[in-house]
Amino acid sequence: MRVITGSAKGRRLKMPGGGKTRPAMDKVKGSTFNIIAALVPDSRFLDLFAGSGNLGIEALSRGGSYAAFVDASRECTKTIRENLELTKLADKAEVFTMDCLKFLKNRKFEKPFDVVFIDPPYLKGLLDPLLDYLPECEAFNHDTLFIIERQKKDDIGMQNRQQLMQVDERNFGDTVLTFFRLS
Repeated sequence: MRVITGSAKGRRLKMPGGGKTRPAMDKVKGSTFNIIAALVPDSRFLDLFAGSGNLGIEALSRGGSYAAFVDASRECTKTIRENLELTKLADKAEVFTMDCLKFLKNRKFEKPFDVVFIDPPYLKGLLDPLLDYLPECEAFNHDTLFIIERQKKDDIGMQNRQQLMQVDERNFGDTVLTFFRLS
């Protein structure tokens, strides 16, 4: 796994051991950043279920101003810190070892995030409580773009979530990217 472009282009990123993560494939990551290219410069990113930090680091490498990385695994957050040092992007980032929903509920945010990556373990039921809480969280506003990477089988019920407005969806085999905003 490597950084595709920007200031850290070509840098190989470390992976947490033990198969704890499922990194975004280069094809999916490249497509994601092609879609959001105009939003990246000077934006604030939140990488939930961050794993190796692959998505947030790509955003910083491409000109993002700040990224917060959240993962409940100490091994993952240790790897994220190492990857931020490897890419020389640590000064633009903060790393939090905690549950993503607890992070959103228990922190105060100075400014809303511009883009949020949500890439939970597939089919574990972690999305529903998070999606239910997003509309009331002060970390976001109506301009915030949320991007969920999920498996096709993992139905997120967007049609039943009146406060979430889907703006795009892309399929890559069994992987689906769902883009939405608060309505």
